[in-house]
Amino acid sequence: MAQLVDVYRSDDHIIERRQLPLAVDDKLKLVIQFSDTCMGCNQIAIKQQELERFVQKYRTLSSDEVAIALMVTNKEIFGLLGQMVPCVGCRKSVERLFKQLAESGHPALEPLVITKASGLSIERNVLFEPKALYALFYIHGSKLNMIMEGIPKSKKNKRCVLHSLDSHKSKSLAMWKDVWDILSPECRDEVARIECDSLMITLESYLRKHRFCSECKAKVLRAYSLLVGELETSMEKGYCKALYDGLSFCPGEKHDKRHIHVTSETGFIGKLMSRAEPELIGSRRERHAKTLDIAQEEVLTCLGIHLYERLHRIWQKVRAEEQTWQILFYLGVDALRKNFEMELERKQGISQLELVCLQLLEEEQEQEQRREQKRQKRKKKKNRNKLEGSDVQNDPEFDKEKENCQCDENLTSATCASCDKDVPLTKGCKKSHAAIGAGDSALCHRNELTECICSCREQSISMINGARYGTAPSLQDMLEASCCSGDDEDFISEEEIQRFKANQTILNSKRLELRETLRQRFANMCMCKKPNCMQSIHRHIEEPRQIHVSVKSSPGYTFVKGNKL
Repeated sequence: MAQLVDVYRSDDHIIERRQLPLAVDDKLKLVIQFSDTCMGCNQIAIKQQELERFVQKYRTLSSDEVAIALMVTNKEIFGLLGQMVPCVGCRKSVERLFKQLAESGHPALEPLVITKASGLSIERNVLFEPKALYALFYIHGSKLNMIMEGIPKSKKNKRCVLHSLDSHKSKSLAMWKDVWDILSPECRDEVARIECDSLMITLESYLRKHRFCSECKAKVLRAYSLLVGELETSMEKGYCKALYDGLSFCPGEKHDKRHIHVTSETGFIGKLMSRAEPELIGSRRERHAKTLDIAQEEVLTCLGIHLYERLHRIWQKVRAEEQTWQILFYLGVDALRKNFEMELERKQGISQLELVCLQLLEEEQEQEQRREQKRQKRKKKKNRNKLEGSDVQNDPEFDKEKENCQCDENLTSATCASCDKDVPLTKGCKKSHAAIGAGDSALCHRNELTECICSCREQSISMINGARYGTAPSLQDMLEASCCSGDDEDFISEEEIQRFKANQTILNSKRLELRETLRQRFANMCMCKKPNCMQSIHRHIEEPRQIHVSVKSSPGYTFVKGNKL
């Protein structure tokens, strides 16, 4: 914890390393000493491997590059301050301290240095010492997050406890001991030096608060006059000299006012605090000063109250200033470290962000390779299952059918005879082209044929397998498989319906021709020697099946037609 080491009497006072003037009030200034953990940086135990890596990187920079890298502006500090510190009071205090150090040049942040141009850098003896620099950045500088998390926050808002209104309301009686312990002997004497004018203000406020009667009030004021030497004590009846032991009045000099010296012994200060305790805890009791010795005790109570309020004010100032110093120091170290690392990355030609991107890219490539391996594995498994299920390909009869097949693998489209429209084909059959050309243009367009009616080699294999194992598809299944489904959203207009009815006779004749063509095609494709299989196929062709076609018509019409194929 910070210590109060001296009294700041003038601007000529010498401020040493990590010291700063602390204004308690208009009449009292003390010198605060912050903890100096960086003094023994060279003696700190450091992991040798990490230090060697840091030194290797450090030596890649020249002296000028190091000096430039270890320099940040106040804008960078304040930008980082706005991101990490939510308390408005803390931010204002840090900005105030930064400007104060830039103007005064006090070495409060050593080994950090604030220039008059509002720049933050590092002392030369640390700037070119890699080990000390490493300890500053990665040992002391690592405490920033711990410092920020350790700042107590108010539950009502984002302010810290020291900069909220609650800190002025809550008072702890045991606090004065903690403050008294951090005071040097010189500071204790100065704190125990009470000016008469300030004590009189406290006394009058005390008399008004408790509404002393005029007689008792006069007694208390008379006891105060005896303390400051305005009246002769030997002439006063009921005066107790022992009550004022440890107090001495000083009339003051030219540039000094009248004041009272209180003995700076801890025991005597404790007795004054005990007298003030009932008032501080808010206990209620009647206030009377019928005799002069009781009036003297009331004066001592006011003196204890005044001294407690001064110690409480010092306690708040020390805590707030130490917190402000910690935030500024560790923020400065963090900003310098980041700037230095960016310079090292620029020197190396690759940034940490690029390394992360490369790492992510490598991970994506590895995932893609694993996915590709899985796809290849599934493909091989599928091909293996297909080969196991199509052992018919090894049959001599299959080779004979392959020779008799009239499929043209190079043909990609066929032309409709009635409308001269090119129908795209995946693998065409010469015999099927004539069948397509003989079809009606309306049927051709409406069904939007995208494949040849004849299946090609793979479809032939499927048909042969179906014929062998009794799973040959029906005529309806073949027709449905040969044509692509139309768009469900299209509908047939009334004009098309009328045209269809007019051409129904022609369509019936063409349907018969198509049936005969299909019978011949099945005979060519399914060269099965089993009579039962061929009889089943002829039965599917000869026996007509009822096909119901539901067509979306124009609004107001629903056209449903059942035709025999």
